[in-house]
Amino acid sequence: MELAKIRNKVRQEAVAEAAREAVPVAPVTAQQDEPSPPALSLPDNLLDLQPALFSFPGPAPVRSLPSESRFDPLAKILAGREHDCIVVTGASDAELEQQQPEVSEAAFEEFLCFRLGDEEYGVNIMEIKEIIKTRELTEVPRIPGFVDGVLSLRGVIVPVFAMRKRLGMSLEYDAGQERIVIVRCGDGLHGLRVDRVTDVVKIANTDREATPSVLDGVAREFVAGIGRAGNRMLIILDICKVVDTALGEGV
Repeated sequence: MELAKIRNKVRQEAVAEAAREAVPVAPVTAQQDEPSPPALSLPDNLLDLQPALFSFPGPAPVRSLPSESRFDPLAKILAGREHDCIVVTGASDAELEQQQPEVSEAAFEEFLCFRLGDEEYGVNIMEIKEIIKTRELTEVPRIPGFVDGVLSLRGVIVPVFAMRKRLGMSLEYDAGQERIVIVRCGDGLHGLRVDRVTDVVKIANTDREATPSVLDGVAREFVAGIGRAGNRMLIILDICKVVDTALGEGV
């Protein structure tokens, strides 16, 4: 019992000590003497005042954008079309020529030109290996009549075709400017004996025509087409067919 009384006494002292240390908080009350904010009032002559003399409180007015900064989709589209389009109305021929795109180099081919009599022939420059002067040939038995013989070109045996015989032309001509054109077909080399070599010309693909049905003095099977270089007309040869002995003599 004494122990219980002691515990109760200690608890009571602890509660009293806590009550003494606590600071009382005074309740907050509104002050009666503080004035309240005035209510919004409008003047009696509101209707007689000019609009510029008063304003109501509210959000800031929206300013209009300057005319030059306004976005006009239609104007942008029309401006783009005018920029992309080429106006040709009333343009001179020189101006139209400048507006047309240049033809790519890939649209041209170069041809070596040589003559047989009065006719001029062309061979693609990519098929030419070299041009040499005529030299003594070695005859080979049982070869076609349009092959004059063979020559050794740096250790390579090259058959030489007499182009006049190959194309069925007359054998009477001046051999003073005769040349042998070494051409490549596949992995083999062949020589073409021609009257004379003239020059190299560049012909656009648009200036080439298909082989006509009738050609005077030339086998049609050997012709790859007709090319025009200015006022000149070239008979473009298909070299691989020309050197194909299986096609026979003077086809």
